[in-house]
Amino acid sequence: MPTVNVEQLREERLGYLQRSLFQHQIDAIAKLRNVINFPSAQYRGALLVLPTGAGKTYTTVRWLNDYVFPKGVKVVWLAHTFHLLDQALETIWENAQYIQGRSTLNIRLISSHPSHEKVPSIDSASDDMVIMSTQTAIRHFNLNATDAQGNAAISNFRKLVDYSKGSGLLLVLDEAHHAPAYGCRNLLTGIRELVPNLQILGLTATPTYTDETRRGWLKRIFDQGVIYQAKQPDLIAANILARPKFIPMPTGRDYEVNDELYNRLMREHKDLPEYIIERLATDQVRNDYIVNEYLTHKEEYGKTILFADRWFQCVYLKEKLLQRGVKADAVYSHIDADPGSAEARNRRTTDDNKRILEQFKYGKGAEALDVLINVRMLTEGTDVPTVKTVFVTRQTTSSILLTQMIGRALRGKLAGGGSDKSEANIVLFIDNWKRGIIWARPNLEGGEEGEIAVRGYYPLEYISIRLIEELSRQINSGKVIEVVPFSTMMPVGWCQTQIVVDCSEGNNDDIEAFTEFVMVYEHTKPKFDRFIEGIPKILSDEWSKENLSEDWITPQVDIWITEYFDLEDDNIGNTLTLDITRVARHVAQNQTRPTYYPFEERDNYDLDKVASSVLDQKLDDFEQDDLLENLFSRPGSLWKTFYRTLDRFKTALFGAKQRELRRRKGEKGTKEAGTLPPTVPPRKRELTGPEKARIKHRDGNKCLACGGHGRGVKLEIDHISPVIIGGLTDTENSQTLCSVCNRQKAINEMNFRYNETTLTSARDLTLLPRNGSEDVKRSITRLVNFFYCCQAVCKVVIHERSSGSCYSLWRIELYPGNEPEWLLAHKEALVKHIREDFGYSHVTDLQVS
Repeated sequence: MPTVNVEQLREERLGYLQRSLFQHQIDAIAKLRNVINFPSAQYRGALLVLPTGAGKTYTTVRWLNDYVFPKGVKVVWLAHTFHLLDQALETIWENAQYIQGRSTLNIRLISSHPSHEKVPSIDSASDDMVIMSTQTAIRHFNLNATDAQGNAAISNFRKLVDYSKGSGLLLVLDEAHHAPAYGCRNLLTGIRELVPNLQILGLTATPTYTDETRRGWLKRIFDQGVIYQAKQPDLIAANILARPKFIPMPTGRDYEVNDELYNRLMREHKDLPEYIIERLATDQVRNDYIVNEYLTHKEEYGKTILFADRWFQCVYLKEKLLQRGVKADAVYSHIDADPGSAEARNRRTTDDNKRILEQFKYGKGAEALDVLINVRMLTEGTDVPTVKTVFVTRQTTSSILLTQMIGRALRGKLAGGGSDKSEANIVLFIDNWKRGIIWARPNLEGGEEGEIAVRGYYPLEYISIRLIEELSRQINSGKVIEVVPFSTMMPVGWCQTQIVVDCSEGNNDDIEAFTEFVMVYEHTKPKFDRFIEGIPKILSDEWSKENLSEDWITPQVDIWITEYFDLEDDNIGNTLTLDITRVARHVAQNQTRPTYYPFEERDNYDLDKVASSVLDQKLDDFEQDDLLENLFSRPGSLWKTFYRTLDRFKTALFGAKQRELRRRKGEKGTKEAGTLPPTVPPRKRELTGPEKARIKHRDGNKCLACGGHGRGVKLEIDHISPVIIGGLTDTENSQTLCSVCNRQKAINEMNFRYNETTLTSARDLTLLPRNGSEDVKRSITRLVNFFYCCQAVCKVVIHERSSGSCYSLWRIELYPGNEPEWLLAHKEALVKHIREDFGYSHVTDLQVS
């Protein structure tokens, strides 16, 4: 237990200037003084609402120092995560010399974390303040256990609550919008029964709910309501907060999601498991991509905090940045390292980390640091207002964690951010997960404890996932699987569910709120309506709990499927069980039906109608391409939201056209049709001159395989799928290649109009020679594109002068969907080829991202 010697701190910190309060903080403290007073004869609960970065914790601590600690009142501070607990303790410690009327203050930090104390250590008489995880408090308020004499066991936490009847008790609840949750509300009402004059202060940035039940619970717990609220737009306008600028950065890295991982993320609402995090942290290509993003925009990003996952990832990123002249360092720690191991040699002490943090915050000139890398959370000494950019290097399901990291960059001009800081760059690195995962999304209006924001096209992304999964299944099968109208794949709307879930795992205490969407289709809507109408009558109170096991849920859901649904017809995307669970938990926790949102524009996105129109108009390939490109890129159109790329959109339409042709011919679609008939059935073997000219114009008058164009480059029209293996002579099966690439392709089927390889596994690398004195970037582009059998290369970065950043280390950037590891497996041979056959002996390494 840290005993804060207030008098000693006053002497040690003599001359320190107390951080000034902004007007919104002064106003908030004035409201607190008016509403919550000690001693008090009656219960009071109040909500303080401040957005992320506005200083909820600091404001509260200033009030405690001046008006609560001097009264000798017991204080219990509850929060849902370790990070928030540590943040509270840190803020109290940093400002302890300003505590009024006290010479000492005894504080105890309690949770399941190994570095925190446990409930039995609580001393009711001597402890002035207990900072505790909400989950630990819930578990220990009513132990449901007996002692050696057979009597009901009483925990030291409950004894502290009972003891405080004499002194008075203030309970501070961080993330207070979770108060209506089953476990939390029972805890608060139970404490209120023991201490009738209990005072509760709720801290939040999300003070209300959309449903009556939760509003009712908030009103009962916080009977004084919202006593003060500051809004993010006002604080941005006042230059106290910086305006967040979100920069998504797709890494192009694909990751499989098996059933076990999917259940963990979607059913159990846990974050990524350790083995996945380890894989991401050790992915050299991915780490290089992160480094290159900073280097490319170094001036724009400025002072940057980079959140990593492992100590060795910190070291790698740091060394790469240092090699490129960036002033960077890292803070991290190790536990249980074997003597003599790399971990032990690289272990950082608290003093090391403190020195580096001080250098990042205050360093000038040669001592200044541009980038500070850390393992996931900086929880100590991290108030650096001049930070302009945050790098979040992986996705997470925790909205609390995400917004905590984002908040590190949100201090505005008046809050010490600097005269030129109006925006904060939030760089989010996004991987391609092969199944639809609900990742936490930035929600700064909601604060660090906020629920996932429902904005823009967010629900429509689930439609996109469904469509792309189905389209990928068709493409990968090589067959046409169009047995139902395409519109049946498009939902008529969605139900929005909101649930609070206990995500605790191991040494992690965590409760989070999740907003999730249940896609509703034409044939499932009446079934969901009937289910939602009938379920409140049969739901047990157990369903309202935050922690439910899959073994307990499954038998009940199986009964509901039999009664209300058809597993074979209604299990679209294999999510029926999960969707029913979401609805049941929502109804139980909120005592209201989930909100239904109709997809009002659905009829505008019926691909069968588009296919029928194309056939009716008898459009040729070029006219069809123009039509689809206009549809896809039209402002406000959702086609791009659903299909992401024009090629996917065209492929989906191609399948819809075939189904429409079969319908018109009176054929019944089978579950597995054969090879698609041609869109245009001509049997000509030679394209006309105008057709060839239009193909070259479509392809940018350049070779799609190597990029060659202009004078001296002979462009030819090539069959993507050669005639000898059944390819058609039409514009859709044609591409522009230079004579060199056309010869190299020979009679193999390769589509350089696509940026994503269709190969299912890596092939051998053919080391193609340089064509005379052609530009070496063109030669490398040809070699790599032929390796992936598509136009995989986005950019080749080299410098032929020794002063260039890519002189000895050349860089190849691939489009998403092309696995860099395939090429990196041949890196040694490729570097040797560049040195010896291309004549660039100064090249020593190659980077592929």
